[in-house]
Amino acid sequence: MTIRKYTINHVMSKNIDSGIFTAILGYFKKYSPSWVEHIESVNPIDGADIYHYHRPHLERKLLDNAVCTVHHDLDDPDVWHSRQRFIPRYVESAAVICLNSKQKSILLDDEGLPAESINVVAHGYNNEVLALAKKNRLPGDKFVIGIASRRYGRRVKGEAYLLELVKRLNPAGVKFVLVGEDRSIDAISLRKLGFEVDVFERLPYRVFQGFYSKIDALLMCSSHEGGPANVPEALATGTPIFSSRVGMSLDFIKHKENGFFLSLDPDLDAADINEILDDRSAFSGIEANCRASAFSIPTWQDSVAGNLSVYSKIIGADICFPSFVDVPEDEFAVFSGVGV
Repeated sequence: MTIRKYTINHVMSKNIDSGIFTAILGYFKKYSPSWVEHIESVNPIDGADIYHYHRPHLERKLLDNAVCTVHHDLDDPDVWHSRQRFIPRYVESAAVICLNSKQKSILLDDEGLPAESINVVAHGYNNEVLALAKKNRLPGDKFVIGIASRRYGRRVKGEAYLLELVKRLNPAGVKFVLVGEDRSIDAISLRKLGFEVDVFERLPYRVFQGFYSKIDALLMCSSHEGGPANVPEALATGTPIFSSRVGMSLDFIKHKENGFFLSLDPDLDAADINEILDDRSAFSGIEANCRASAFSIPTWQDSVAGNLSVYSKIIGADICFPSFVDVPEDEFAVFSGVGV
């Protein structure tokens, strides 16, 4: 029997290069069955089954069968990300895909969008690159804190807080590994304070396993986040996270079980970190919990399958595993076991 083909048009609305969107679209194409075609375009193409808008605030009106992903923090005060620029387009959508439950709560409780249109599908991690990390630590080794994000001029990644936090930590017991564009700026400040620092402004994704293997904890002190992707990545490698209460961290992190939530008060947070430095046995339990739950973290296959499930509800056909066609055995083997 001939398999019906479905076309998903990912509408970008503006011709702006984005490494993040390129990677995400790559996962969609790689982990979708052969009968689902993903086409990226600036403007909508004719005849698509689903129009998946990634920058809906740049559109005046969405087409039928529209899907929007909320890639940003709906509480972000930046004018570019103002909530009111997005809400009219979300209202027009057949479905809105949130990355975390906080976004869903805002759209349901604050903005009154219909519950049936709101879905939560988190970003996943690439299990072909990342796995449970081997961390060979020796007594007396410094506690290694990692940061993996670009440094932004408007300080949304918590750069001002970071400088205040580290002033309250002992350089003799802590080392930093920084990854991301312009993180050399932070490296200079940290070294002036006496900290040992490794910094990589550009680190190929294929070697990120080495980054997570070298650090004891990932520090994420952003003021606003939609994701970020390094939440599932770190946890999948068994790396606890010290995080502000933003984005996907609220769904993935359990305080003092697989990580810590930061108060963003540098005095309070430094006291918690210094307590770990004084008694590493307390942290070893958190790390053990994190490693034990690493295999439950969603992969990008899971994330793509979740998106396909949303599309299926709109189209009225199960485009992930259609029961009305004979799926080739080798293709079914690839996609069986993928959760939604």
